[in-house]
Amino acid sequence: MTAKIQIPEKAATRSKSAKGKIPEYLVKETIDGIPFYYAGFRSVLNKTKTKTDIMADSGLQTVIKNYLLMLFFRHLDMSKYWTFSGEIGNHLNHRDNLALDVVVFEKSVLTPGKINLKYVDVVPKIVIEVDIRVELENREANIFDEFVLRKVRKLLQFGTEKIIWIFTKSKTIIVATPDNNWKIFDLDQDVEVLDGVTFNLVRYLEEEGISMEP
Repeated sequence: MTAKIQIPEKAATRSKSAKGKIPEYLVKETIDGIPFYYAGFRSVLNKTKTKTDIMADSGLQTVIKNYLLMLFFRHLDMSKYWTFSGEIGNHLNHRDNLALDVVVFEKSVLTPGKINLKYVDVVPKIVIEVDIRVELENREANIFDEFVLRKVRKLLQFGTEKIIWIFTKSKTIIVATPDNNWKIFDLDQDVEVLDGVTFNLVRYLEEEGISMEP
């Protein structure tokens, strides 16, 4: 299934600020000045887990990121692009500091002189996110509206050409582009990244004998 979705102009509600209540080291990303915390941050606060326990990727997330990176190395022109995976820091401004799962930068934009010990502060060409791994202090906030839509819009506003968001639980992929005709794919469909490079996540996982079931 492939479908197009019209995205509302603004997310529904804002989460209340947790400034002064939750330690900064538990903030994973900041968008529009709103802190988004590592999923499971409450377990750190009540001392049932450590920060390290909640920061690491699952095995499935690791495999997906590695698959995409291998695909890029094999099929993209690496003289033109940087491709990274992990938790890539992207600094847009003082209110927006993002952590990105898989990114493609143009080397003409991310030049050697802009690579240093700070967050990358240039626009990524392509961003691929895997699942949602943040929480808000407000348990009642709609995380899709407050985080997913806000982050996608922010990246598009910054100049990213395409954001691909993979949701493994619902087996769905959303592809967002600046034309606002965002598309929804089933996880077993071919999805183009750029320059004719496509991926099919279900096919790859089946070839590796990996089940997506819990």
